[in-house]
This record gives sequence, structure tokens and C-alpha cells, in this order.
Amino acid sequence: MELDEYHGKNGVLDDVSEVHDVQRQYNDMMDRIDMDRLGKKQELKRNFRLISIFSFMCVAMSTWVFVINASTSGLAAGGTGGFIAVYIGSSIVYFPIVLSLAEMASIAPTAGGQAEFAHPRVQKFTSYIAGWLLTLSWLCGVTSGMFLSGQMVQGAILISNENFDAQPYQVWCLVLAFAASGLFLNTIGARHLALLEVFVAAFFVLGYAVNIIVLWVMSPKNSATEVFGSFDNGNGWSSTGFGILTAQTAALYLIIGSDGAAHMAEEVRNFGPSGTYLIGTISGLVMIITFCFCFTTDTLSSPTGFAFMAIYRNATGSNSGTLALTAILIVLTFFSATNFMASASRQTYAFARDGGLPFSAQISKVSQRLNVPILACIIAFAFVVLLSLIALGSYVAFYAIISLQLIALFFTYEVAIGTLIYRRLRGPPLPERRWSLGRAGLIINIFAFVYGLFALAFIVLPSTPTVTGATMNWGPVMFAGVMIFALVYYFAGGHKTYLGPVKLVKSEGGWSR
Repeated sequence: MELDEYHGKNGVLDDVSEVHDVQRQYNDMMDRIDMDRLGKKQELKRNFRLISIFSFMCVAMSTWVFVINASTSGLAAGGTGGFIAVYIGSSIVYFPIVLSLAEMASIAPTAGGQAEFAHPRVQKFTSYIAGWLLTLSWLCGVTSGMFLSGQMVQGAILISNENFDAQPYQVWCLVLAFAASGLFLNTIGARHLALLEVFVAAFFVLGYAVNIIVLWVMSPKNSATEVFGSFDNGNGWSSTGFGILTAQTAALYLIIGSDGAAHMAEEVRNFGPSGTYLIGTISGLVMIITFCFCFTTDTLSSPTGFAFMAIYRNATGSNSGTLALTAILIVLTFFSATNFMASASRQTYAFARDGGLPFSAQISKVSQRLNVPILACIIAFAFVVLLSLIALGSYVAFYAIISLQLIALFFTYEVAIGTLIYRRLRGPPLPERRWSLGRAGLIINIFAFVYGLFALAFIVLPSTPTVTGATMNWGPVMFAGVMIFALVYYFAGGHKTYLGPVKLVKSEGGWSR
């Protein structure tokens, strides 16, 4: 069905509303065709349009927000000049991964990701492993955002009351409150979430402008030579260049999340690639440079645990001003985590729909009244609450699990992009899609795959060459544990219930090898 098949009076479309109605019907038809080809039933309501999903992704990534509250490890590793350089480089070389994922999402616009490109002999197993790791990664992402929100609230209390006795259990209670609020917005408030995203995005832009103005106008600043010429080996690696490259993990944490819209694909009308990644990384770069002009090493010793709160205090000269600016970050970090919860719950739902999780039949049910997978949202909430309990006994253990987010995410990228490369080289032609990389697709995919391996080599490193219990990167250990659990579950009976997403895909040409 082509758009020109629709005619109004006298053979033309009558007015703007009719054009929009025709476009909506056309997009709905294409969405149904995509879902039918993938063997899936459209159960989730497509509440998100271009403006709302654009807002959703800007808030979910919140790159400039995390630059302020989560980049100090990168600054400590490479200095201000080193971290700026690593951020720019990482943003450029990570972009091919974003493009590759965007094309795969266009081919297979489902909440669970794309796994139909591997050879039939390994499709089921590879998609199963990738599904476990991708689900885990997004759940860890929700946890990091909610936990960070709780920590910032505790820090804000310390600003108001220096005699406050800060305890880990208080952060957990705050995380519980934030996670419960996120659960409410993703279930009972789900039908209004798309509209809410637009208002939050407006607050996002306003908060950005306020921070830029305050830091540039009111804060004491370093010289340009100090900012751009500081290339430090802060963690003591044998080579300064290598030490600076270890800041890559912090830089990547700031820019990941652009594939969140893919997990919301079944709730988006006319889903396609957007400019949110470019907007996020560019605005993040401006904020990194701004932050580096105001950053000094003594701010790391702030009793709040956050260097940015000390910088705010230096800029405004008042606790009230510091609290107001901190409140902006808390609100935006919470909504970022809430959007991560939305994507994580859809990924959990989709993986369960394919039979990959225990109790999959229950987890994959969609509420007829709310049009959301209620149990999948509750699982995301429970994961945050239970995982945050680990921080009561050991902050090292908690952050080790959070570091697993990057390892698991990049591993799934490698699986997905690797199978796409193999499909391009030795398999049947890729299915028709509404957005394509064209002839450059193979080169972009190969570059993305190679860079993914390079990034993983740094993500698994400890923070310093002198490894102790406090500096050990427990992420790889946790990764191995999850892999073992997934394999045991698969061979113990999971392979009998797991169909795999490709099992239902309608054939579009056989493999010759």
C-alpha cells in the first residue's frame, strides 16, 4: 500500500489532518508487517511518537548529567586534558556501534533486540546467551541510576546538616523510594509516560542551560593551559598513554544507552534512528570542558562524596544555591533511571516471550488494562532493591556488579554485530528495512566489532596496576558467574523451553552454507 493510493475529494488529500491520518495508517501497517515477519503479536500500545521517543532517549542518556556526577574517575585516571581527549575519541569510534544497532533495529524492530542474523546452527544458543547478558546489563543500568540518585540525596542532606550521620542503609532506603516511584511511572502511569517525557526533556534543556551559565559565570576557573594540557597517569600505570586510555571506561559509561529506543520499538510509531546520540555526546563534550575548567583535585575530598557539590559551593557561595543545582541533577538522574527501567522491563519481557527466563509464561504477560508487562516491571524494581542491599556490606562488591553493565553490554554488541557481519558475508541478503547503512554497512560493522574488542580489553582492567581488594575490578568475575549460571540453566532444561526469537521469523531466503 503506497501513500498515493489514498485520495480525498477531487483526487487529492484534502487537509493536513487527512495527510497525518494517512501517514499514521501507513506507519501502522508497516509496523504490523514487521511484527508479522518476526512472528510476533503486537501487544504493546504504540504511545511514543517521534517527539516523545526523542525526549525519552535524551533523558535516558542524560550524558551531560552524568558528566557532572559520574566522571571523576576518568578525570583522576587521565587528567582534564586526557579525559577530554578520551571522551572525544570514544564518542567518535563508538558511533559505528550506534549505526550498526540502528540498522539492526530497523530490520527487527522488537523490544528484545535483534538475533536473526546468525547461522541457523547457532542462532538459538547465541541469542540465548546474548539475551541473558543484555537483560542483566540493562537491569544493572537501572540500579546504577537509582543508587546514584539515593547517594546524591544523602549528599544534599550533608550540605544542609554537616553533623548528619550518613549511613549506607539510608542510601538503600532512598533507593527503595526512587525505585518504587519508577515502578509507578512504568506501570500505573505508563499511558502518560510518553507525554511526561516531553516535559522532562524541557526541564533537561533548562537544567543544562542553568549549569552552563552558573559554572561559566560564577565559578572560579582554571586556565586553558591547565585544562587542555593536563595529561596525567593518575592511577600509576607504567605508560602515561596507557594510563590515559584506562579513562575510556568512564567515558563509555557517559555515552551508552543510545540503543534504549530499540527496546521500546514495539511502542514507537515509525521507529527509526535519531540524532539523540549526537546531541547527547556534543552537549556532553561542552559540559566536560566546562566542568574541567572548574574542577580541582581538592574537590574530590568533599564530605558529600561528590566533587560537583564542592564545585557548586565554590561557584554559588551558598548552601541554598548548591542544593538547588543538586536538585536538578537528582531529578534528571531519577528520570534517566526510570527510562532505563522502561527499556529494561521491555527487554526482560521480550526475552521471556521467547522462553529464555524461568516462569517465562508469567513474565511475558501484558496487562490488558495498562498495556505494559507488569511482572517484567516488578522484576526490574526487585532487581534494583535487592542488588542495592549489597552496598550495605560492601561498596566494592556493589560497584563491581555495576561495572558488569559495560562488560555485558559490549559482549552482546559483539555477538549481535559479529553475526550481522557473518550474514553479510556468507548468508542470504538482509531483509528489507526502512533504514539502511547501504554499501558502507559491512565496513561500519567490522570497525564497530573491532572497536568493541578494544573497549572490552580496557573495561575488564582494574583501576590501578597495584591490585587490592579495594581496587580489584570484580566485573569479569561476575561476568563469568553469570555465564556459568546461564549455561547451567540452558543445558539443565532451559533449551527445551527457549524458542529463540529467530524460531518464529518467517523465512526470507535460505542459507547456502
